[in-house]
Amino acid sequence: MFRKPKAKGTLRVRKTEAWDEPDGENQDDCAVIETKPVAAPRAAISFDVDEGADSAFKVKKDKKKVEELKRQHKLEEEAEQIYKQEKERKEALEKIVKKEKQSKEDKKTKNEKQKYLDKYRDKSAKHISNSESFDYDEHLDIDSDAVGSVSSKFASVFEGIPDSRAVFEAKKRRERARREGAQDGYIPLDDTQKIKSKNERNRLIREDENDDSDEECTNKFYSARELLRSEEDRRREEQEGFLEREHGDDDEGDRRKDEDSENEEWERQQIRKGVSRREIGQLRTEKRNTSKLFGHVAPVEDDTAMDMDIDMDMDMDLQVVGKPEFRGPRNTGGVVKIEDILAKLKLRIQERDEALNFRKEEQRKIEQTIEENKSLIAKLEMGLPDQSTKYTMYQELRVYSRSLLECLNEKVAEINSIVDKKRDCGRARRVRLSARRRQDMMDQHAECMQGKSAKMGDAATRAAEREGRRGRRRRERETTLTGISHEEGLSTDDEEPTQQSMADQKTCDEVEAVASVLFADALDEYSDLRKVLGRMTDWLAVDSKSFQDAYVYLCLPKLCSPYVRLEMLQADVLKNETVLTSMQWFKIAMLAGSENAEIDQDHDILVELAPAIIEKVVIPFLIDTIKEEWDPMSLRQTRNLATFCSIFEKLPNLTEKSKQFNAFLSAIREKICECISDDLFMPIFSPNVIEQPACRQFHDRQYWTCIKLIKSINALSSLISVAARFELVVEKCVNSQCVMAFRTGTKNDVSVERKIRGLIAELDDPLLMMGGRTSFRQLISTLEMVAEAQNQAGRNFHKDIKKFLTKLER
Repeated sequence: MFRKPKAKGTLRVRKTEAWDEPDGENQDDCAVIETKPVAAPRAAISFDVDEGADSAFKVKKDKKKVEELKRQHKLEEEAEQIYKQEKERKEALEKIVKKEKQSKEDKKTKNEKQKYLDKYRDKSAKHISNSESFDYDEHLDIDSDAVGSVSSKFASVFEGIPDSRAVFEAKKRRERARREGAQDGYIPLDDTQKIKSKNERNRLIREDENDDSDEECTNKFYSARELLRSEEDRRREEQEGFLEREHGDDDEGDRRKDEDSENEEWERQQIRKGVSRREIGQLRTEKRNTSKLFGHVAPVEDDTAMDMDIDMDMDMDLQVVGKPEFRGPRNTGGVVKIEDILAKLKLRIQERDEALNFRKEEQRKIEQTIEENKSLIAKLEMGLPDQSTKYTMYQELRVYSRSLLECLNEKVAEINSIVDKKRDCGRARRVRLSARRRQDMMDQHAECMQGKSAKMGDAATRAAEREGRRGRRRRERETTLTGISHEEGLSTDDEEPTQQSMADQKTCDEVEAVASVLFADALDEYSDLRKVLGRMTDWLAVDSKSFQDAYVYLCLPKLCSPYVRLEMLQADVLKNETVLTSMQWFKIAMLAGSENAEIDQDHDILVELAPAIIEKVVIPFLIDTIKEEWDPMSLRQTRNLATFCSIFEKLPNLTEKSKQFNAFLSAIREKICECISDDLFMPIFSPNVIEQPACRQFHDRQYWTCIKLIKSINALSSLISVAARFELVVEKCVNSQCVMAFRTGTKNDVSVERKIRGLIAELDDPLLMMGGRTSFRQLISTLEMVAEAQNQAGRNFHKDIKKFLTKLER
């Protein structure tokens, strides 16, 4: 059972906190303190309360603690040596600084020193007695003037930082307050001791005695030696901190390393506490099995300590240096079979073969790459002359292209101006002729309806001019078309006054003069389309790949546009009969590249050059011409246009997918529909009025005007499809105009026979095959009436009519 020691009074010499100070001023303060015996509290549970009352409690010296104290004394001596070395180094540094100071900085340093002292000497300084304070300069022989000079030179660094004297005084105040305890409002930082009166200590100290909790904790023995050791540790830490503040944080890294090592040691201690011997044995067994499985050498460990009835310390940090070397199988206690050894050897051989094959494959690839690079270098060397030729050609072509573009940019504006000028002249002429033709039609209809009263004023003047033009056309036909019958209404009334004709001719002459000298100031290399295309084809012959990659073949039609438009302006395709294939630009485009023997004449770019120019240059020019100048009632203009466009049906690129060609056909259709609605008019007269010669002539003239428009539409059959012609001819002209003329006019005279024969001549087989009996129902019924009238009049023409009707009914 536990025996409580008997409390006896003892005399013990207790040293003060400053027992190790070198000056020894506090050594006389050591006193013998008499401690009165304190009655030990009675145990709550004990078999014999008085047992062992007379026995004395003796504290056995601990050898480990003694060694620890020796080690601490040794560390203190080393610290003092380091401190002395630092002090000597500091004195040498201060001597150097003292030589460099100046008189003006000395006064400034003293003032700053006084400010720092006044700032850090607060009211708490009164607690330090004069006997305990000592001069700081005795311990650190540092020249304050030199330090002040340094701080003055580096004012930005020392700003707001107290000097060493202020720091030392603040430390002394803090130490004094900690020793005296709770005096004048000071509370010690170390709250592990019980707060008592001054210089009063308890022999037994509990770690949480100041805690307000009621829980009991295990008592701990306290000795003066432990107090001295704690005081020594505290003073050493303060001295190290002071040195760090004085000399910087040079040893900060070492201190952190020490702290990290202490933390790691503490973690290992905690792991050792939680690891039992059974767990250690399991880990060792698992380690041996893993090493045996992978062919590694397992360390031979002593397992005798496993039988001890204590917990083992185990280092959990396993350190692997590099890749372990395979030394073959080793018998570590398990069973080793020859099959396992052979399997491992085969595996190693297989791995070696795989690595060797991988290296061989890499070598093969590298050798192949080297051969390819060599062949490429040889190929480049062989192609060096070609590259030189290409480079020279590119440089020349670059200069030529820039000069050509500058020339064309200047000439295109002039070409557009003269084209617009001539087109305005043609548009004005068309508008005048169309308006006069429609006005004459209205005047003649008014004469038939009102008689002679309509021929008054301007109407009489217009009638006289109209009759004069008809007489001149009749006399001209008699001299040129001898023996050929002609009907009124088939001729085009395009005669204008002499003054207007001369003005139009003057405008055309000016345009021709400007067009002929437009490229007079340019060299032949820029004014001749043949030489321009020759430069482009030379590029195609030298390097066709770059020619195609640069999309030059798409730019060639635009490059040829100024030359083509200028030639078409001079040709005037509506006024003169012109064949597209006979134009100069077309011949040049077709023969492009023929002078260069290095290029294939069947190259796609050369073959498609002329069709591309027609699609992208010629057709847009014709669209503007049709909209502005073309008159469908002029049979001559229509035939000239059809002659010029006769080659369009042979070009593969002019299909329904071409936007330009579709726009061209749409423009033709719009102009024809405009003429049908404005120029075709079939009057309806009573039988008495139709017998009058003037009214009968007007009626016949309007019918033949309709036949002339049908002739114009059929002249464009190479451009207009059969379905479009059927709609324009049969539905809009024959069924609406011609049928009305047959029904309202005379049916048994000779003129009807000429009219029907002229209509039958324009209805070709494609149109008749396009429609059926329903489409020609009105025409069939009308022709049956005319055939019956002709039969009653005793004419044989009714037989021809019946044959035509039979053809329509199929």
